[in-house]
Amino acid sequence: MSDKEYMKNIKQVCDLLQSDPTPDVILRLRDAFDSLSKQLKTGPFLEVFEATLSNIPFSALFSLLTAPDNRLIVTVADVTSQLLRPVNWPMVHQTFEEYIIQGLDHPHPVVKSLVLNQFLKCEQKTDPFSAKYGPHIWRCLEGKNDSDTSKLAKQVLEHLCAIDMCLEYLLSEKSVQTIKMLLSGEESQRFRVYDVVVAAIKHSDSVFEFFRQEGIVDLFLKEADTSDVLVTMNFYELVPALCASSVPFEYLDAAGVFDKALGQIRSANAEETATSSLIRMSALKLFVRTADAGGISPAKFLKKYAIVPELTELILLPDSGSEIKATAIACLGTIGSNSEALEYLSSEKAALAALVSVYNSSVADLRVECLRAISCIFGYSATPSGAASQVCYELYTQLDNGKFLVGLTKEIMKGFEESCIAGFSVLQKIALHAWGVHEIASYQNIVNFLLMRDPSRVKAAQQWQFAVIESIVNSPDAKKEFDGDTLAQLNKYAREGPYYVGSAPQVALQSS
Repeated sequence: MSDKEYMKNIKQVCDLLQSDPTPDVILRLRDAFDSLSKQLKTGPFLEVFEATLSNIPFSALFSLLTAPDNRLIVTVADVTSQLLRPVNWPMVHQTFEEYIIQGLDHPHPVVKSLVLNQFLKCEQKTDPFSAKYGPHIWRCLEGKNDSDTSKLAKQVLEHLCAIDMCLEYLLSEKSVQTIKMLLSGEESQRFRVYDVVVAAIKHSDSVFEFFRQEGIVDLFLKEADTSDVLVTMNFYELVPALCASSVPFEYLDAAGVFDKALGQIRSANAEETATSSLIRMSALKLFVRTADAGGISPAKFLKKYAIVPELTELILLPDSGSEIKATAIACLGTIGSNSEALEYLSSEKAALAALVSVYNSSVADLRVECLRAISCIFGYSATPSGAASQVCYELYTQLDNGKFLVGLTKEIMKGFEESCIAGFSVLQKIALHAWGVHEIASYQNIVNFLLMRDPSRVKAAQQWQFAVIESIVNSPDAKKEFDGDTLAQLNKYAREGPYYVGSAPQVALQSS
């Protein structure tokens, strides 16, 4: 591109800006900005950038964003966005404060997005900010449906909530008024606001106290009183995120949130509907995620609400195709991924025994669900040890009547994608344990199988197979458990990566 090309467009824009905005002028401006946008993208960016701003001030660009032509607005917004790309937040704030508020209130989503994206540049506690922005950013969450603009506004608010200085400005009196106005709207709008409120509360108990005093926490709790299943599910989805510390957890606990959820889990009857089943599954996930949220000891929480016996009963449901049975198995795995909760499960015994029973007798999808849960339990830590690792070993010895590794290998060899990935995932978690490395080393056929590459498997399965090898060679027990030749082959596999297609299979076969 020659200088004349972009300078010609810039000059044309300058000339047109001096003219009355007739339909012809609007059309020609549109064409000129379309060309300028392409020239900014193809470069040389710095030359076009400097030439544009030397001749067309930002004030002129912002004035065009109010033009009575949507296509012109879109193309001017695109050019403005590119010109603002190298401009940092302090400069944006200092130069464009007036335009920022106008842009946030603009009816066109492209302009709103242009301005909202600038806030993502604000990162430092020392960056300048204005309380004037707050209500206008919050109002961008407005709307019945999730739009690109409302999603971006939520992202911006969650980003700013992580910056103490910005958070203070986002909770001004006018901002709170806007928040309460939004909370009187449709469900999707309310929960966009709740998402941001929860994100803010995560950063400080004092923020929770602020929202509690403003009545916003209680507005959230009233969502649980609805008969709308989607509202209930959204409510249960957010509760664990609120319980990252003891202060909000104790408030929700005292409000009866968990008692009500437990009652819904226990309310099953012969005429259970799809709706009641969805609520029960959401309630199960609520307990599982809250146990690991940080606001209370997992063992204390599980003991207080006796959720584990409920899970056990659901895991043992006779209907192998039951969605709630599969959910209960997944929930048990999630609970067991926390070391303290895993030790509590060991003291309860019945839940892990139920998992063993279902795995030993199941096939197809349910067996895959069991494998995923077992993987979560065995993988409770990247460096497992002590009592929790012993719990894993005891579980391991009960699976497949003590022949779990042999059965697991057969499961992988069936070639079904989900069972293959789940099986390798379990093997990788077993290899994290000292007892696991010993067990794998005890089965030469399984070691040979691991060393045999199969390019026909999906990439995810090949990655998990590689992860098993990597965990073995990184184990401090590898040298003790494997002979030198086998360990050399394992290290060679690890060096070659997951997708190597050379002579690795033949090497592995020769050693069998």
